[in-house]
Amino acid sequence: MPPLFILTLKFRLQGCSSLKEKRSRMASFLAKLKKENISVIESDFLNQHQESEITIAKLSINNSALNRDLDQLLSFIDYHRGDIELYDYQVERYN
Repeated sequence: MPPLFILTLKFRLQGCSSLKEKRSRMASFLAKLKKENISVIESDFLNQHQESEITIAKLSINNSALNRDLDQLLSFIDYHRGDIELYDYQVERYN
């Protein structure tokens, strides 16, 4: 089995007053993520309008490429998240 990581990210959306607003603010960020050859789902806080959790899975060819992909993805997330606060994340690696 090729190495993979599962990245779980928790976000805070300050000032969101509805689920519709939350979905709107998260939509462009999620669209950008989905272009990065990864699998992405909204995994928790589905009915809370000021928090969101997404889980990302990524396969790679070897461990060094996996580490590089994770570093690049974390930088990408930091750059593209806009005013969405990332307050926690967890990485699980499988070799």
